[in-house]
Amino acid sequence: MHRSFDWQDNGYSKASPAPSPAALRRACSVEGAYTLFYYDDVPNAARWYEDVVGFEKLLDFGWLALFRLGQQAYLGLVSSDLGSQRPVQGDNRGVLLTISTQDLAGWHQRLFEKGVPGTGEGLQIGCDSLTIEFKVRDPGGYTLEFFEWLEVPHGLV
Repeated sequence: MHRSFDWQDNGYSKASPAPSPAALRRACSVEGAYTLFYYDDVPNAARWYEDVVGFEKLLDFGWLALFRLGQQAYLGLVSSDLGSQRPVQGDNRGVLLTISTQDLAGWHQRLFEKGVPGTGEGLQIGCDSLTIEFKVRDPGGYTLEFFEWLEVPHGLV
């Protein structure tokens, strides 16, 4: 749904000084977050995310598969020759998908039982001792980090 924006209804006019961060948040709400990874073989990656990881596939156009990660968080798998970006080559893809969970042991066990490389190293302390985590790589070489806060930081509660 496309809506027009009325600057004056949101507490400032075009002639006024820069809006406050609170005014910007009111004016520019976020309705979801999408992370996009690029693949030479989208169907193979999509099968892995659906069958091995267990993410819910919402749509699949062959060149794009979209998965729900949480209430308003999504992962898109995009064909490397059709998307607007190109994948970074090499072992370090330059990006990782970090998944916060309160069931880290359950995720680890499920992926370990599926034989996902990286799970055999067990759980690690991370983020300057704020989290416990493990990391795996998907078929395209992207890193997925699953973590659980040991104590949820003050600003996130």
